[in-house]
Amino acid sequence: MTALETDLFERDLDYFERHRVALLQSACGKFVLIKGERVIGIFDTEIEAVRAGYDHFGNEAFLVKHVVEADVPLNFTAFNLGA
Repeated sequence: MTALETDLFERDLDYFERHRVALLQSACGKFVLIKGERVIGIFDTEIEAVRAGYDHFGNEAFLVKHVVEADVPLNFTAFNLGA
């Protein structure tokens, strides 16, 4: 991801956080597609939101977020095998 894409991603993520409460009231449990600080659509599944993002924007960066009260952090463990 380029620096510009990172900035745009951060802007869209910031937009989501500022509007999370309103989105919870209108789309709780759904997936929102955001681009350019604009809600492009709300979808029942993540795959529908991602497909719509590719249909609208091709290979450009866009944001798909699950509309929930709190994000669940992802944890990954790396195992050191060998020496």
